[in-house]
Amino acid sequence: MKITPAVAALLEYIRPHRGRLVQAAVAMTVLAAMRGAIVYVVGPVIEGVFVKKDMALLRLIMIALPLLFVVKAGADYVTSYLINYVGQKTVQKMRDDLFTRVHQLSMEFHWRKRSSDVMSRVINDLGNVQSAIQSVPLYLIRDLFTVAALVGVLFYLNWRFAAVSVVIIPAAAAALRVLSKKMRRSSVQAQVTMADISHRFQESLQGMTVVKAFNYEERAIAKFRRSNDDFFSETMRFLRASALAGPLMEFFGNMMLILMIYLGGMEVMAGRMTSADFLSFMAAFFTAYLPLKNIAGLNSRVQQGLASWERVKQVLDERPDVPAPASPVRLGGVKGTVEFRGVSYKYPSRETIVLDGLNFRINEGEVAAFVGPSGSGKTTIVQLLLRFFDPVSGSVLVDGKDLRELDPAELRGATGLVTQDTILFDDDVTGNITIGRPNASETEIREAAQAANAAAFIEAMPQGYATQLGERGVKLSGGQRQRLAIARAMIKRPKILLLDEATSNLDTASEQAVQAAIERVLKGRTVLMVAHRLSTVRNADRIFVLDKGTLAESGSHEELIALGGVYRKLWEAQS
Repeated sequence: MKITPAVAALLEYIRPHRGRLVQAAVAMTVLAAMRGAIVYVVGPVIEGVFVKKDMALLRLIMIALPLLFVVKAGADYVTSYLINYVGQKTVQKMRDDLFTRVHQLSMEFHWRKRSSDVMSRVINDLGNVQSAIQSVPLYLIRDLFTVAALVGVLFYLNWRFAAVSVVIIPAAAAALRVLSKKMRRSSVQAQVTMADISHRFQESLQGMTVVKAFNYEERAIAKFRRSNDDFFSETMRFLRASALAGPLMEFFGNMMLILMIYLGGMEVMAGRMTSADFLSFMAAFFTAYLPLKNIAGLNSRVQQGLASWERVKQVLDERPDVPAPASPVRLGGVKGTVEFRGVSYKYPSRETIVLDGLNFRINEGEVAAFVGPSGSGKTTIVQLLLRFFDPVSGSVLVDGKDLRELDPAELRGATGLVTQDTILFDDDVTGNITIGRPNASETEIREAAQAANAAAFIEAMPQGYATQLGERGVKLSGGQRQRLAIARAMIKRPKILLLDEATSNLDTASEQAVQAAIERVLKGRTVLMVAHRLSTVRNADRIFVLDKGTLAESGSHEELIALGGVYRKLWEAQS
């Protein structure tokens, strides 16, 4: 097999376990030797016991053969255990690296890649890789050792006869090479299609309310069936090539068997070979035939594993678009001054400029609100401030320091975030509140919940703070989820608090409860509020009005109303 960069990267994962692989190779050698020895004595045993009726030989066999079989079984067990250990540990490391890499990558990767595609690589592709890693040494190398030992027996018995018998090997190798290329291509495409199938499932399960409300069932099923049909077609292409390997090997083997019987008969009749040697020769040939056929069948698993590894490696080779600096500047005691200097940004997948030369400054302890029509760049400001990505031009600064010079972890540690779509994890209340500060004390957790106006409903639940919330916090109402999100932000004691339309998805009663919680936590920190409902930002110190990525106007609520510009039109429209 050619050592491509992908194969070389795969071998690097296996390299730490080379000690166990050497041990397995020793066990395989013993196993192959035992098989060769057993085959070698078949002819003499049959002739000595059943033709010459040698009782001493029969007694020797009754002692020696069980010992051979015990050694063979022990070598077989050691081989299987060690190879499976290497396969499991290698894929464990790959899975860990893949999960780590996904968390290291910038948000742009997660917007670009479907989560179902990443999950397909973690589950399906890694499963194929593991199967290949365990199969290659366990079956391919073991069977090659066995074939080598048996071929040695063949040449020892009759080298001319053996030379004819091994012509099957180059012919089979040439046929397998052609089939391998077809299997690799089909396997790659099948895995891509499987990712699409996973996406269809996930999309419908998460959006089942909309699917049923809009009678979308038939169209969703039709899309799934197209992907399912594509997967079937690609899989059948792979299986056609895979299924052909076994019959080809069997055909070559049968042709060789006919030739062996003819040539062997001629050798025995000519007196150049004894019948015992011929029986041993045929036993060795038949014993070698099964491992050769296994090797041919194993090729499909190897090709599938290599194709899957290439897909896994694509994610491992990804690099963050927003790398941390090698020698970051320390923020130190954060004051909370935020400044955008000539900031422009456009998403990599779009041509439209989202922010165009944006300039503003928010002083320490100010409450600033950003409003404007949909698509005006409000949320992008929050994402830039968290350094989910960098501006294409200009600079974002906190306390006068460019975010590109800071450690993103330190920056985000000083920042609290509450979004309109609250993500809660399948954990208890305490676990969800302490995501950003896992070592918080019970007192601090309760204080954060109290500040977020969440303590009452938490304590009313059967297990209180130990209550499991279910996937995405399905056991809570929208308002309760938002108040937990506020508690989660507040327990970090952030100097900068980001509120991205934190009340936009709530009913009036829930909005009032969440808004009351927000107003309780604003004091003593710099706050950036992104809002669609202008009533929630009326009391902000300054309101920045965005329009098509530019700053249209800014000022207090009263100043902007008096100005009679974009803000006033938005206010009157909502009023």
